[in-house]
Amino acid sequence: MSDEATLGAGQLQTDGLEVEELAAPTPWPNANARLLGVGAGLPVDPIDRLKNFSDKQFERFTLEWATGYLAKHVPHVYQVQQRGGAGDKGRDIIVWRDPPDVKPRRWRLYQCKHYADALSKAVAIEEIGKVLYFSFKGDFTSPEEYWFVTHQGVAGTLQDLLDDPAKLKAEVIAGWDKHCAKKITAKSVIDLSPELKAHIDAFDFSIFQAKQPLELIAEHKQTPFHLVVFGAPLIDRPPPPKPPSEMHAQESGYIEQLFAVIAEHLGIPVAAVTDFAEQPKMRALFERSRLTFYSAEGLKELARDQMADQTFFDTLLDEFCNGLYHAYSSEGLAGLKRLQETVKAAQSLQLGGHVLGDHATTNDREGICHQLANDQRVKWCET
Repeated sequence: MSDEATLGAGQLQTDGLEVEELAAPTPWPNANARLLGVGAGLPVDPIDRLKNFSDKQFERFTLEWATGYLAKHVPHVYQVQQRGGAGDKGRDIIVWRDPPDVKPRRWRLYQCKHYADALSKAVAIEEIGKVLYFSFKGDFTSPEEYWFVTHQGVAGTLQDLLDDPAKLKAEVIAGWDKHCAKKITAKSVIDLSPELKAHIDAFDFSIFQAKQPLELIAEHKQTPFHLVVFGAPLIDRPPPPKPPSEMHAQESGYIEQLFAVIAEHLGIPVAAVTDFAEQPKMRALFERSRLTFYSAEGLKELARDQMADQTFFDTLLDEFCNGLYHAYSSEGLAGLKRLQETVKAAQSLQLGGHVLGDHATTNDREGICHQLANDQRVKWCET
């Protein structure tokens, strides 16, 4: 795994090791092509793609799984840390279930292995030996659970031992000299002393388990990163929601601005729809604006529900806000004219291959202008 990192803010000092703040994963290369299916060829089954990951890609994948799934589904998670690297003492990903001042502090360990073949019994015993030795030394307490996380699964002989904790314990003790003694630390040989053996005899070997690759993928699927990683095509977009008969609080920003536009155009005070009910063009403008606003809401739902990440829609708003700047910031225009020019510009705005670009309909583009007004990012009237 990579250098030590923590998902907490700032830096922490844990077990004598400085833990650096871990940045959120950055977007994968070619994310747009993966999501849109453009130029990507036939879909690759997730289990096959997982097998073809490089070491660094698998590290990234496990970080996404830990931050996007474990942190939400392990009960009472206080903090998730990624360790890995020299001096990690056999700990890749730690899920703390208590704050540092709680003694003993409950935690779970997830050990990630990326090999060409299924995880072997020999490698697993070596890793188990590290946890046994360092918990014996008092460097840390024994974890509640210990999971091997692999992309190829575990060898049958290892799985048999994981299914029978008593046999696993006996195998570790019998194979200590061969698999553990010279591999726990680089500087010394760790003999199986009577004291260490007594610690191992008392250790609960039922904590050792293996995360199956298909289960790992299924859990990763519940994170915001899954579709970008595996390139699963988006399902057909459902029809956008229709505006409710009653205006909702979430619409107040752009509706207030529409009232200002209509009031300026008609030269009358406008505080409600009834104030311009006899003006067909203004009534049509208002109703269309609501229709397109909710169309853009449908695009937001697509990003949130089908792509599991609303930030795709948020970045699309940024694209429009930046690309339409000269349309909505022109001086000397009446509010209605500024709104119309901005909507016209939105229909032809180039989105630079944004992942939602091909899904944005003409109504979405117009509705995004009202989304920006709703967020007070654009103003139609100068006063």
